[in-house]
Amino acid sequence: MSCQNDYCCTRLKSDLEQTCALHADRFECPDALINKSKYGYGIIIHDGGSSSISISFCPWYGTKLDK
Repeated sequence: MSCQNDYCCTRLKSDLEQTCALHADRFECPDALINKSKYGYGIIIHDGGSSSISISFCPWYGTKLDK
């Protein structure tokens, strides 16, 4: 089953839409796990930069993620 909507599950939606009162940039917030860009989805690498590891499937449900 492909992820046809904006989000394939409520957990992914919750993570991507969360905001932090302490961190303006989600790459600085340790609670932000997933990033979505024009290239697709990625797991944020919390090393002080803005890198992420590309993923093709939802980390919670295994659903294929569309770009």
